[in-house]
Amino acid sequence: MRLRSIYLENFRSFDKLRLNVNKSNFVILIGKNGIGKTNLLEAISFLSPGKGFRNSKLPDILKKNSSSKHWHIHSKIENGKKKYEIGVGFYINKFNSTNNNENKKIIKINGKKIKKQSDLPNLLSLIWLIPEMDVFFRTSSSIRRKFLDRFIFNTKPDYIITVRNYEKNLKERYRLLKNVTRNNFFYEEGKNLEIDLWLTKIEEKLVKDGIKIFSERKKFIEEFNSLPTHSKNFPEIKLLLFGDIEKILLSKNTDYVRKIYLKKVCESRKIDSIKGSVSFGPNKSDLRILYIKKKITADACSTGEQKIILIAVIIQFCKLLNIKKGNPPILLLDELVAHLDEKVRISLFDELKSLNAQVWMSGADKNLFKSIYSEAEKFEIEEIIKE
Repeated sequence: MRLRSIYLENFRSFDKLRLNVNKSNFVILIGKNGIGKTNLLEAISFLSPGKGFRNSKLPDILKKNSSSKHWHIHSKIENGKKKYEIGVGFYINKFNSTNNNENKKIIKINGKKIKKQSDLPNLLSLIWLIPEMDVFFRTSSSIRRKFLDRFIFNTKPDYIITVRNYEKNLKERYRLLKNVTRNNFFYEEGKNLEIDLWLTKIEEKLVKDGIKIFSERKKFIEEFNSLPTHSKNFPEIKLLLFGDIEKILLSKNTDYVRKIYLKKVCESRKIDSIKGSVSFGPNKSDLRILYIKKKITADACSTGEQKIILIAVIIQFCKLLNIKKGNPPILLLDELVAHLDEKVRISLFDELKSLNAQVWMSGADKNLFKSIYSEAEKFEIEEIIKE
């Protein structure tokens, strides 16, 4: 799987930018801080479902002070003998708020508009590590869940539909409970039978999708943990999933699981109406990573160890995707190597070579890549902008 060309228009700092990539597996972006290396990698990340690795609002991506009302990305993908063109764009319509394209990511594959973002991972798998992920083990558990879910939908694209249906019903349940609290402070069962019936229908959907999400997460983690690790300078790790729902869903009796799960969700209506959140479900689970040698989880490790553990997770996932789909993902590594010592950096390059993946890396100093520089395709961003 290779990205062979990318064209940007009105994207972040770029009026227009075009790159053509030949046969090298390593693509290195060189340039001083603030020149646009991260913006280019972010543009590539838009070729997967979602709002890119910064999770930005789509209108905010339009180049500042631009007279244009749209930004656009066009790419050419090569997957073995198959070739695709993927276009992603956004159009701002200030005069017609009912326009279906407003605030939506528009995707075209081979010139034909598609409705489902879940079609993208069938053509292109993308995984990234960016500086903002340095706090991965110290930030909200929702970040780690999304990280895990991105792994899963790269192996099983339809999984993203289940997750989004679940999230949609969570918001609908929250909206109903919020409306109740405006008048009554908190939810009381039986006070409004119409709302009770509506909540029950929504919660049945939540439970159905919640069980699917748990099952897919559990299956993925088992497959991930079953892979042998032979990384020379990277730790042996194990993924773990923690949460109240996991204790119930470990039961093999499907009817029992559904009944107890639904009961728990129903019982939490009152507290959820007060807290303004959802107390029970896979939306409360947390991903932990065990550092096997030290017998501690990554959140208890040093900052340096955490970065290396996260790299190890990415490497293992690439190996798993290679087994499941016969193709590793395209990797986007933004400003990663600058903070690794030389031994770990060389070991990382060796691991990446063995994956046979296309790897996009950025850095301010080309000497950081000296061990692979001769075999990589290099782009000086400042020089490209001047062209």
